[in-house]
Amino acid sequence: MAFGRGGKPVKLRAGNAGLIASIVVALAATVLGAMSAYVGKFGTVAEAKRDIVIAPESFAQTAVAAPVRRDEIVRQVIERFPLERFSVQPLVITEPSVRPKIIIIMDDIGLDEEAADMAFALPGPITYSILPYAPDAKNLAARAAAGDGDVMLHLPMEPDGDEDPGPNALRSDMSAGIFLRALQWNLSRFDNYVGVNNHMGSKLTSNGAAMKAVLGVLKERGVFFIDSVTTSHSVAYHTGVEIGAAVLPRDVFLDPTPNDRDVVRRQLRLAEQIAKETGYVIAICHPRPETLDVLGPWLATVSARGFDLTTPSAMFAVKPRPRLAAAPELRF
Repeated sequence: MAFGRGGKPVKLRAGNAGLIASIVVALAATVLGAMSAYVGKFGTVAEAKRDIVIAPESFAQTAVAAPVRRDEIVRQVIERFPLERFSVQPLVITEPSVRPKIIIIMDDIGLDEEAADMAFALPGPITYSILPYAPDAKNLAARAAAGDGDVMLHLPMEPDGDEDPGPNALRSDMSAGIFLRALQWNLSRFDNYVGVNNHMGSKLTSNGAAMKAVLGVLKERGVFFIDSVTTSHSVAYHTGVEIGAAVLPRDVFLDPTPNDRDVVRRQLRLAEQIAKETGYVIAICHPRPETLDVLGPWLATVSARGFDLTTPSAMFAVKPRPRLAAAPELRF
């Protein structure tokens, strides 16, 4: 039994910040051993078997805007775009001395075989994030690894609403043991990923205690986390900084509106502008027909327009790592 303020007992819940923080502290030195004790019957712990590879021209050589300055730049870039409901602000920024970098992450790989085939056929490097409960997750991960992008695991998390994130999703009302077993199940579905990002998760990523538990495990495995930023209340990045985990947020959703090619085109222009003015951009999209129709021709010409495609793992060569850019709710 744990006790809160005034000696009142509190239940062992993943949503209880004090309890989960205590669990994380208690397991800090032996988290893998403790995980095995919690979830031994659920399978072996999946390690990140593939080394993180830094791109030939790493981000350490890129003229990335200073972290605080990048917040200001990203906000003003977004506010200048025609479909955003904000006034135009004049801004003069010296362009980076090297080519700006664009990271494309393709989410939701695994539920539609034809869509996955089309996504894998795109020129890259593109990073593919695979759902752990996909029927053929291991084979899909192997196919993705054959390309020149990163392989990521698309971890299902509790949304703030009625949408179903899928089986074994991490939820804030789980007990500590069940929470860790669900996390272990997801992380053991295939073993050649180098990073994780959240599938849904608008409620869970707002829970600091739950995110400490998740990021603490990923840190021990040497796996980075890309916050999909499905809510403006996400604490993932700041929690990562607090515990020393590798975390970065996405900047743009390329297809926030389904079945709309014009929105995809506009979001690609927004991604390009953020990359030009800050040195890089992290964009997330989905294997929808309309997205693939627009993205294919764009990928074929992106290098000629002065950009380099790269991977999230290359991003972690940047020191210091960029902060969460301002106003994430504007970039949906």
